[in-house]
Amino acid sequence: MPRKFISQLNGGTTIDDIFLVQNKELRTTKTGSLYIQAQLSDRTGIIDARMWDAGKPFFESLGNDTFLKIKGRTEIYQNKIQLIIKSISKTNQEDIKLEDYLPSTEKDVNEMFSELKQIAGSIKQPYLLKLLNLFFSDKDFCRNFCSAPAAVQYHHAFLGGVLEHTLSVARLGEKIAPLYPDLNKDLLICGIILHDIGKTSELCYEKNFHYSDEGQLIGHLISGVLMVEEKAKQIDGFPKTLLDLLRHLILSHHGEYEWGSPKLPMTVEALALHYLDNIDAKIHAFSKAISGDKDSDDNWTRYNKMFDRKLFKKSHETNY
Repeated sequence: MPRKFISQLNGGTTIDDIFLVQNKELRTTKTGSLYIQAQLSDRTGIIDARMWDAGKPFFESLGNDTFLKIKGRTEIYQNKIQLIIKSISKTNQEDIKLEDYLPSTEKDVNEMFSELKQIAGSIKQPYLLKLLNLFFSDKDFCRNFCSAPAAVQYHHAFLGGVLEHTLSVARLGEKIAPLYPDLNKDLLICGIILHDIGKTSELCYEKNFHYSDEGQLIGHLISGVLMVEEKAKQIDGFPKTLLDLLRHLILSHHGEYEWGSPKLPMTVEALALHYLDNIDAKIHAFSKAISGDKDSDDNWTRYNKMFDRKLFKKSHETNY
């Protein structure tokens, strides 16, 4: 039976599902009995929940588990829906589908990853091809790369965001490379595929999207370079200049010092990567701002902090 998401719940709904626990506390009623107060969530929202007559040993037995199996029934209290819990139990990791609890790409992850590997397979430079094959044969890397969000907010802030963004930029790279003979297509495509791999360790997404300690202290540009260096060491004779060029692509792809780039683009491939990366991120964020605006009667969004302006919502229409 498909799960009932929080946004679908009404009063009097029977619940038997796994929820993401945002927080839980053991509290005391006015009469001195103990109860559990919790906030439960899935990808559609948050619901307040209570379990009456819950003793301290039981509460402590739940530990700090992020996901719990909840049985109960919803009710309306003070014009707000809440969940009265009948039982709480631990759950197995294999029963948890992260996409049920966090925003997730609407596209097929396997198809996207297959296409990205196909694009990587078109690279003729042997050292770059070996490097990418090392990454794609690393099961832990592939799992994280296909799951990680590209950001905490703004662009591609959902599970699978790094993969979706990287594939979009790689498609753009394939389109423009034939137009500019001075571009080293192999270097550009390899740099595109690897430019955001550091986000697999910069961002955490087990319970919500936030920065890891490594992300706060180092950031995905440096983390990405370190990951590339580690793989390149496994390839005999990897040319130092080629590695320098690839490291430069990663370090400079933000394009401006004020955008957190430690180096400005100093090769034509780095310049191309910066603008392709930026255009995909900006257009995605622009589209998200328009689709997320709830006022369908207004031609303009509210003031958008990222773009520092209001955005016109109707340019895609053709009935002018």
